[in-house]
Amino acid sequence: MLTKGHYNVKLDAEAWDRLVTWIDLNAPCHGTWSETTKIPDNQRDRRLELRQLYGGVIEDGEAVASAEADYARPKPIMPEPEPPSDPVAPALAGWPFSAAQAKTMQAALGPVTRTVDIGGGVKMDFVLIPAGSFILGDPNGAPDERPPGMVRIEQSFWMAKCEVSNEQFAKFNPGHDSRFEHRSSWWFDEEYIGWPLNRPGQPVVRVSWDEATAFCRWLSEKLGEQVILPTEAQWEWACRAGTASPLNYGGLDTDFSTFGNLGDANLRRLADEGWRPKSPDLIPKDARFNDGALVTCEVGRYLPNAWGLHDMHGNAAEWTRSDYLPYPYRADDGREADAIGGKKTIRGGSWRDRPKLSRSASRWAYDPWQKVFNVGFRVIIEPGAKRLAAQP
Repeated sequence: MLTKGHYNVKLDAEAWDRLVTWIDLNAPCHGTWSETTKIPDNQRDRRLELRQLYGGVIEDGEAVASAEADYARPKPIMPEPEPPSDPVAPALAGWPFSAAQAKTMQAALGPVTRTVDIGGGVKMDFVLIPAGSFILGDPNGAPDERPPGMVRIEQSFWMAKCEVSNEQFAKFNPGHDSRFEHRSSWWFDEEYIGWPLNRPGQPVVRVSWDEATAFCRWLSEKLGEQVILPTEAQWEWACRAGTASPLNYGGLDTDFSTFGNLGDANLRRLADEGWRPKSPDLIPKDARFNDGALVTCEVGRYLPNAWGLHDMHGNAAEWTRSDYLPYPYRADDGREADAIGGKKTIRGGSWRDRPKLSRSASRWAYDPWQKVFNVGFRVIIEPGAKRLAAQP
């Protein structure tokens, strides 16, 4: 939240370093350890004795400073008020448009589906996404989604119907393992490690942006066509399929059970299941709905949008080609270059995210080397790109 400009809070490098250090050291949430868990016997005295003996300094980590302590208390730095934003998106003729119009636009292009064999009989299905203009971003969204603006998708492109699955990624890297999601507990044991993420039909996760682009290069050589990650603009245009609502199937209160694998009532199971004692249920969720899945499920299980794309909201979040740069969005400022720069943008949210964090306009970012437990990708083929020599 802080990186996205929460309440206009801005942290300098030292503040970020201090915050990360506190997290890494697992600093006690109440100020001292004994406020959380009573220290038995005379461990506190023994600790002080050893510090004096081997460190030469007596420092009592359980001492609570009094209000009259003689030290200079830092003054809080209050953030500036958030700049005013227009809650209304700019107008654009012909936008938004209905599902029927979306299908008509798509059908006018000719054949709109294709299937490619990526090796050993493993297939990948694509749908043709038409060109067009739309309003990218959300005037009522997070600061990094504003200001919204008109973006033109200059040419149609083929987009994979589903996220790349473990089975498909294994044709490129047989050694990859998406592993599992462990139970939300401090208890770990060999008998109950958690829920698998590595079934053949589940979306591949724990794959970095670098690995996703390497997969694209491999598939480009295999097909003789330019396979690449979608830009942010291509991804959002394809996800919306003509809609200006927060999600392509409706608003934040819409029952998503048949539309996507999002943060639902099933997340309670992360704390409950297993033979160890129950854990605190700390994961935010929309418990009004049950989509039938806990962690990632087989791709294509939920209803597609008007252009035939599955799992644009939820299941696994998805890498895009774009650098994570502020808006207004400009395609000519270098953010769409297929090169390693700064952080890369991910879209779509995952099984662990509520609808609010999985909207068509929601943006998150990771470094290109990071392998994240709930992040995968899908690919596009750009018909206008130079054809390559297909590999046998």
